[in-house]
Formats: sequence, C-alpha cells, structure tokens
Amino acid sequence: MNKLILLLLLSSIMISCENTRDKKLIQNVDYKIGILGAPSFPNVEWNDQNMQLMKGLGFNAMQLNIAWGYRPADNPLNLEDVLPVPDEFVLPVDVDSTLNTNVGSSKTFIRSPDKIAARAKELKQRIELCEKHGFRSIFHFGAPFVAYPAIEPLSQCISDPKTTERYVALIKNFHDEFPGVDDLLLYTYDQNAWLCSENGNCEKCSGVPLDKRVSAFVNILAQTWNSLNKDGRLWWEPWEISAGQTYSIIEQLDPTCVGLSVHSSITEVQIALPADRWFKNILTLAEEKNIPVLGELWMGSATEEVEPYLYLPTPLATLRALRAVNNAGKLKGIKEYYGNIPGREDPNLRMTSIFFNNPEVSDAEALKKVSKPYGSAAEKIAAYWKYSSEAIEMYPWDISWNSREVGRSDPHHLMSEATLKGVSWETPSWQSNRRAAFMRTSETETPHFWMMEDAQLRFEATARKIDTALEYANEARENVPKEYLPEFELSIKELEGFRQRVLSYAYHIRETNLCNIMRKSLEKTGKVNEDNLSELKTILLKDQQNQGGENYIAEALALLDSDLKTFLHKYFNKPVPTNIKAEMYFNESLPPDVKTVWTVTSH
Repeated sequence: MNKLILLLLLSSIMISCENTRDKKLIQNVDYKIGILGAPSFPNVEWNDQNMQLMKGLGFNAMQLNIAWGYRPADNPLNLEDVLPVPDEFVLPVDVDSTLNTNVGSSKTFIRSPDKIAARAKELKQRIELCEKHGFRSIFHFGAPFVAYPAIEPLSQCISDPKTTERYVALIKNFHDEFPGVDDLLLYTYDQNAWLCSENGNCEKCSGVPLDKRVSAFVNILAQTWNSLNKDGRLWWEPWEISAGQTYSIIEQLDPTCVGLSVHSSITEVQIALPADRWFKNILTLAEEKNIPVLGELWMGSATEEVEPYLYLPTPLATLRALRAVNNAGKLKGIKEYYGNIPGREDPNLRMTSIFFNNPEVSDAEALKKVSKPYGSAAEKIAAYWKYSSEAIEMYPWDISWNSREVGRSDPHHLMSEATLKGVSWETPSWQSNRRAAFMRTSETETPHFWMMEDAQLRFEATARKIDTALEYANEARENVPKEYLPEFELSIKELEGFRQRVLSYAYHIRETNLCNIMRKSLEKTGKVNEDNLSELKTILLKDQQNQGGENYIAEALALLDSDLKTFLHKYFNKPVPTNIKAEMYFNESLPPDVKTVWTVTSH
C-alpha cells in the first residue's frame, strides 16, 4: 500500500513538472522595432505620415538605416558612411573605396565628404522624426570595416589596439554629431565587417580564440556608448558566429551595457523555421547573465527569402513565426530584420499589429481579424491567406541558402542535369552549424537521388497549396473592396510567379531523375521502362506549358520521339562547365548572349 501511494505521489510530481515545462511563455515585449523601407523597396520616405502608420501598427522603436550589404538607396552601413575618419586612423581603404568590391560599383567613391554630409543630414532628420513621434532609435553598423572580400591579413583587426581606439573615437564622434540616438546595433562579421580566424594568417590573432577577442571588443564599444548615454545600450548581432562561439561570448559580455540582437535561427531568418534550438539556447544563456535580447524576424510581406516579390500574402505564417519567437524565452524586444513598407495593404504587417496587441491570439481569431476589412469577401480571403501561408511554410527552405530569393530564379531552366546547388562562405557558422541546418552547403558533390526526389516532392506539395490558395483568391476577386484591389491583384500575380518557379524546380528534377534511370536501364538491359518514358513526355509537356514563351522543350520532345538514345545523350546530362545554356552545345545558331539565370535546381 505504501509503495502504491509513493508511486502515485511520484507520478503526480512528474506530471506537474511536465505541465510546468510545457507551459507556453506569453509575454508582451518592451520593444517592437521596425525599419522604414526594405532592400527590395528602399525608397520609403521618412515622414510624419509613415511614422504615424508605424506607430498605429504598434511599433515603438525604429532602426534608423536599412543597413544592407549593397547600401540600398545609399543607406549607411558603417559608422564611416556618416562620419569622417579621424586623421590618425585613416587607412588606404578609407581613402580609396575602389579597394572594396562590395560597394555597388568599384568606380563609386562611397565616402567623399559630400556623400558623408548628405547621409548625415538624412540621418539627423530621421532622428528628429523618432523623437517627435516617441520612437526609440537604433543606428545599425558593422565594425571593424574591412575591404570585401575579406582576405587576411585584414585592413583592420580587433586584436590591434588601434582598431579599438578608432571605434571608440568614432562612437564618441557619433554621439556628438547625432544627439538623440538611443541605441547602437553592431555586427562584427559579414557586410563590410570581418574578423580574423584563430587559425588564420593574422599574426595578432593566431592562436587567440575568437570568443575572447570579440567579447573584449564588444564590451569596450558598449561601455563607451553607455558612458555617453546612460540610458543607451549597444546591441550585438552574433552574425556568422558559430553556435559554440556565441555561447562562449555571451558568458563574457558586460550585461550592464550590452544586449543581443539575434536572428531567429542559426540560418539567419526563415519564416517557416523560426526559434530553433540555437535561438532558444541563446535566450537561456542570456537570461542567466541578465542580458536583454531582441529576436529578429520578418514582419511584413517583403523579405529576403522571396526577393524581389513584395506582395506575397502569408499572414498566418507571419503570426506563427512571431508566436514561436515570442514563446522561445525571455525577450526584451522583437525586431524587423529586413524592412517594412507601410502605406499599402500588407496583411503580413497587419497580422504583426494584431499579434502586438494580443500575443495570445489564436490562428482562427487572427485570420478573422486580418480579413475583416474585406467585408463580404473576408471568408474567401481568409482561406486564400491560410493556404498561401501554408505554401510558404511547405516550401523547402532548408535545402540550401540558395532556396532564398526565389523570385529571382528563371523558370526557363537549363536542359542539362538538375542539381540542388549548395553554397557556403568562410565564416564560423557556415563552416559548422549551417552544414547541419541546410541539406546542401557543398557546391561540388552531386546530390543523392533520394535528396533530389525529396526536393521535387516538396516543391510539388508547395504547388498544390498554392493551387488551393489561388482557387479561393479567384472566388473572392469579385467582392474585394476597390481600395484593396490593386494589392490583391499584385498578390495573385506574385503567387502565380512563385508557383511557376516551384513547378519549374519540380519538373527539372523529375526530368533529370527519369533520364538517369533510363540511362542506367539502357546500359544494363538495352531497353527502358515504358512507364518512365511516358511519364517523361508528360512532365516535359507540363514543363513546356509552365515555362511559356520561347523555350527549348518542343525541340527536345521531337528528339525524344525520334531518337531516345540521342535525347538521353543530349539532355538532362552533366553539363559542360560554362555559364551558357546547355542547348548552345548542340545548336550553334542560337545567339551567344543566351546566358544562364541561376535557379536552385540548375547549373
């Protein structure tokens, strides 16, 4: 009897602990940080109207600059873009910006006195608008500035005391020149900022762990800013740093003046894969150290993942990402990572506002609220957005970083063998954790048949979701209020474009796999499976229709009907390594300027 009571007691304790562990964290964060303009649409004016629109959506803090690698609309990326470098710290790269290949044009001098003055003037106007409308302001910059691509020995190195002295001086000058800025946001890797490797060619950094160097550099800059602005904080972005390095750095940061601004996954930001283990671990470690954290994600329809699309409606996916980030651990704020475009119909951005107002809102309730302005069309619109959101969540973002910018791909794919193109850079995160986060980081190894098939089937599943979404959109079209009709039509156009590209990927992969199967069969038995041949013809016809316009498929189909062996030798085979359409190898009459536009599946 005593044993039974003990077992029941232990069971009750275990259930209680389980319930506590699984209890959702619901919090209303202090900072809701937006960005006016986005890299794919940077010319959003900083004016009273747009500031009021952002405030009405629930934002209470603003990043003052887009801070993107190629400086869209000449937004500043480094402190040096808005301040002259003190004479004692001037380097060759400061004098001649043609040494830097990542400035948009190697012939453009980005730091002439007139350009610095123009950016400074614009920045001051933005600061004044933030103060006028009650927004906390954050200036985002990278340091140490280096020429790109970054090859050691770097033009600046944080192990060199003069580099630290330079940025202490620049921060002091920034405070004097731009009074009213509340916080700084610093990244130390990528986009014209770089760090030496412990195992690299820098004599000062060789054998010195990155975590010790970065933590010391960040702390000094944060302490400098805090000494000038007692209510200010320097937020550090662990961009491109490995998980292990990030954990070690957090242990060494000064919690009195340093905060963290963190991508919602180790892969940067992905709408369908928010709040991964790395992100949650950072929140745990930061809370232990009493370091505040900003979680970064997409909050509007413009994102790096779908560039250059601006109108894809995925409000339910946006809500789920916000909820996942918000519930992952203690946060000081939620921050836009890419950019916002107020003043137009953006259901994603309106969904963000609904979430800001009520972080506990359910999917069904939120969809009902966000579609309500559409009146009699609201029910169909809610269904449209539900399935378009599920499509974006179904899309295989984890194949490769190159799955991003899907709107830039060319549905007129090559007629050579499809592949899943991996990509990787020489940064700690890419050479460690992102190898686990993405299926493909290698640019040379041929992907396995099953990996190709997996991608194909997931692309097809995405297309089916899009088809359902478009059915509801077409049913809703007649009843959409006139004021929403322009953006509604653009959203359909972009979703159809997304579908075209997704199907292009799927068809290209299946065509490749079928051809490889038939080649093996011919080599082994002298014949092919007629079902494979029939399916290939069907897929090619679908591909031809999907591509539209001029394409290479009609000629390929004719050859398939007349000479299978020649077809298999000519098409969907390993290509000659050039950047010219595969058809060029067999048809010299084609113009020499028919160049490849990269897609996730094409060489």
